[in-house]
Amino acid sequence: MSTVRRRRLQNSSSVPPEDCIFCRIVGRKAASYPVYEDEHYIAFLDIAPFARGHTLVCPKKHGETIWDMNEMETAELFRVASKVSKAVVNAVDADGFRFVQNNGEAANQVVAHVHVHVIPVKMEDKGRFTGRKSFTPSEMESTARTIREGLSSLSRSDK
Repeated sequence: MSTVRRRRLQNSSSVPPEDCIFCRIVGRKAASYPVYEDEHYIAFLDIAPFARGHTLVCPKKHGETIWDMNEMETAELFRVASKVSKAVVNAVDADGFRFVQNNGEAANQVVAHVHVHVIPVKMEDKGRFTGRKSFTPSEMESTARTIREGLSSLSRSDK
């Protein structure tokens, strides 16, 4: 039986939880545009989005990479991301969406806190990644509100 050595991934953005921007959002010490929250997970709009509605889903518990989560936590993270994706796609009238989950600096992980990007995509953007976009605070809040309303409708229809 072989032993797999667990190595640490290089991440120059590593910080202790008290300095982590996502932990600060979880603790209400930093502003965000929230769309979903439960006991263990939170979702909010990306402040440098690739598309309107680009949302980040992350565990409330600090961990830098997916290796810091057990299998159940990883499954739940993606269950929440799937739920959020339905509301995001509806809110921005997208034709599809991407899940992106980066681990380590080499993979372009910018914030050293596990998170899944839910990026809505229009048909005209098929096959390409667009640059970062900029939206006004009122546009961000309006988008977040529409996603929250969509999630609320989904929750009612699940019952």
